Amino acid sequence: MATINATISISSDIMSYPARINKSMTMKKLASCHGLEETTGLRTKKFGTVTTAAVIVEHDELTDDKAHKVYIRNTSANKAGYFYVAYNASAAAATTTEVIGKLHGGDWMLFPYNGNTNITVASDGAEEQTLEYMVFADGIAVAAG
Repeated sequence: MATINATISISSDIMSYPARINKSMTMKKLASCHGLEETTGLRTKKFGTVTTAAVIVEHDELTDDKAHKVYIRNTSANKAGYFYVAYNASAAAATTTEVIGKLHGGDWMLFPYNGNTNITVASDGAEEQTLEYMVFADGIAVAAG
């Protein structure tokens, strides 16, 4: 049986609110004690100097209403450049009302995903940037046709 673990360690020396958080989780299937066993593989997508929007996770690739996890990272070293990340039926991530967040250079995110709608990104177009992403899947959909 496959096991996929995620660990995060955060420490802060901010005097008004010092914090130390160390958490880990085993990624499990929906309503199950069994771990996730599939991934879409680690993928990269390069964006040029024109604002570009793209679907990076298509909902029809995965089984709906499951316990998928999505990892996304902006590999750029320049903190000024960013990607909008959103749930959307089209590739217009910057104009959707369901923006998940903005990933600046070096930023990353790991979040739960039910597989019911596309995940889109839109680069700011200020510089060339590369996005790295992967879905830890609770069911890959069978290709139609």
